[in-house]
Amino acid sequence: MKKSLILSATMLTLLLGGCTTNSSSNQKESSSSPKSSTRTVKTSYFQNLSNSAKRNVKFTFKLNQDDTEDNTADPVYVVSATIKNSTNKNIKFDQSKFICVLPSNKIISDKTGTLTIKAGETKSINQLFQKMPEQGTLGEGYIEYLNSDNKLAYTKFTHNIASSNNLTEQKLITQNKDTTANSTNDDMDSSESSSSVENSSSSESSSSQSTTSSTALTESQAKQILRNWAKSRGNGDDNFGGTSLDDLNASEGDNGSWSFVNDDGLSWGVSSTGKIHAPGDPIQ
Repeated sequence: MKKSLILSATMLTLLLGGCTTNSSSNQKESSSSPKSSTRTVKTSYFQNLSNSAKRNVKFTFKLNQDDTEDNTADPVYVVSATIKNSTNKNIKFDQSKFICVLPSNKIISDKTGTLTIKAGETKSINQLFQKMPEQGTLGEGYIEYLNSDNKLAYTKFTHNIASSNNLTEQKLITQNKDTTANSTNDDMDSSESSSSVENSSSSESSSSQSTTSSTALTESQAKQILRNWAKSRGNGDDNFGGTSLDDLNASEGDNGSWSFVNDDGLSWGVSSTGKIHAPGDPIQ
């Protein structure tokens, strides 16, 4: 009986010892196994991306007519944006740094704050630009972020859509070779605005007007629009009924529009939105 008890105790000890060994072994294996690390996704501002990464961020701009504005002379539009981030980075944008560069003026985004788009995510910005003139929707101009190193699309709206894909269109590249962010614009600082706007009684009021829309044109701005219009049709500065552009008689009309008349009475009109009315065009 005593031998049986001793044998049973010995077996129990061996059994418990084996369990302890296996448990220690399992703990060692568990502690020695590599821990899974959490991958940190880098966040960068768009302008700091490489050129190849920028090409993986797609922009689509949609045009909508704004009937809350006075469309009597020409339609006025708003432009919304959709951004698809196909990179492996999170991307940030300062929403106030989106710019629409047109031959005669710039339209600055009215939006503020930082927009973050995660890798693989798509986001939209409603009414990124407001008071876009009809003349600014025909392809002579472009949308950029911060500066011209970050062109997003040319302002050629086909079926009310302009996208990053049109940046490779040679016709638009040629059409915009003389369009730069340094052109006369209506979004200058108040000190610049007061010196460039002719016959302004108040630099403060002219600055306020210029930063919100292109509701009025100076003579030089209207003349530049007319010059660009002539170039787009293969005409030079001297092909205004045999008169050079600088020799036309300029007169300011209502609502910031301008008329340029040659000695034969032929007149070229430039509306405040940049639309051209040439001799022989039907009155709208």
